Amino acid sequence: MQRRLHLLTVRGLSCLLPGYFGALGARAFMRPRRSRRHHRWTRAFAASTPVMVDIDEVRVPVWRLGAGSPVLLVHGWEQDHDALGGFVKPLLDAGYSVVAFDLPAHGAATGEQAPLPLMARAIAAVAESVGPLHGVVAHSVGGAMTVLAARDFGLQTGKAVLIGAPSGARAYALAQGRRQGLSRRALAGMEARISAALDEPLAHYRVDLSLRELDLDVLLIHAKNDSVVPLADARANATAGNTASIWLDDGGHNRLLGDAAVIRQTIAFLSRE
Repeated sequence: MQRRLHLLTVRGLSCLLPGYFGALGARAFMRPRRSRRHHRWTRAFAASTPVMVDIDEVRVPVWRLGAGSPVLLVHGWEQDHDALGGFVKPLLDAGYSVVAFDLPAHGAATGEQAPLPLMARAIAAVAESVGPLHGVVAHSVGGAMTVLAARDFGLQTGKAVLIGAPSGARAYALAQGRRQGLSRRALAGMEARISAALDEPLAHYRVDLSLRELDLDVLLIHAKNDSVVPLADARANATAGNTASIWLDDGGHNRLLGDAAVIRQTIAFLSRE
């Protein structure tokens, strides 16, 4: 009830002050809150000392475990490297080394903003710092930015597992604004401000269209009850490129990351010749 009242209040005020609330929505899209989540796998990288990789004036910490072909883990919005910690031991047991990092303005990385191109460049830079990748396992916005990194910033990998990935930045941004309760006019202002900050339309960032341009072997994993990224987004991604898909009835947006079956299927896909 309290949540509904809050949304109705925001909706009403954003109708009266669309510019102000559009600016707030744009700020929320560009500035992640530092994660306060308590992940189950906070000790997954305890045996690794991070090294720093610089992207412009931002420094991101990179952890690596194992000595096999590297698999890069890319977390989602307002998460950190521990979010995919459930994949670490299974990947090590399968003979891979595991690389993880905190995106700009996330976790222990520096910076206050995380614009889309900067996140994609960080993924490409981390990958380059560890040598040729065997594959990438990426969640949510991290999955979308992995595709952008491959399309625009030279990320080299043959395989990618995208878990709960949106089909495009515009739809994701507007969905985020709607969850905040923004009115239609405030959403339009939010989109305009984000596009201006990026110096190009949000519609430029399309995962589904980008996959058609890439020679990339992709596994899509998505839960039908994902309340953050709708199933329609995943189905749009599935129509493009060289993709295989796993649709699950349950798992939400984040619980998939700890699902033993998802982890097994991910490793089976990465291990496939």
